Amino acid sequence: MALIGKSIIEFDFSPDSPPAIVGELITGQTVNIELWENGEIVSIAASSCTEINNTGRYTWSTSGIPTLAATRQQFHWRMSDGSNTDEGDFVLISHEGKDGIMPSLNDKSSYIIQN
Repeated sequence: MALIGKSIIEFDFSPDSPPAIVGELITGQTVNIELWENGEIVSIAASSCTEINNTGRYTWSTSGIPTLAATRQQFHWRMSDGSNTDEGDFVLISHEGKDGIMPSLNDKSSYIIQN
């Protein structure tokens, strides 16, 4: 039987409001994330995940991913507390330019300036 709809979560990437990945593990643990693209580990700015209240749900911001190299990139993630893991896949979509660099509302110098 075919799946109806998207089987992998897709996010529009914006530097001002990056989407977050949420995993579910045991509450009160120290949790880190690892990220892969095409089977190769992706170097990220920070790997620590933050627990949402005391729910056992941990969040990680995609702002830690290096500049996108294409308009659409698929990643595999794995959160772990050392004993338990949660993992999945997601796609980031950049609508402006294949390099993933978009004008930022917080950085006016990122816009094209005409003289």
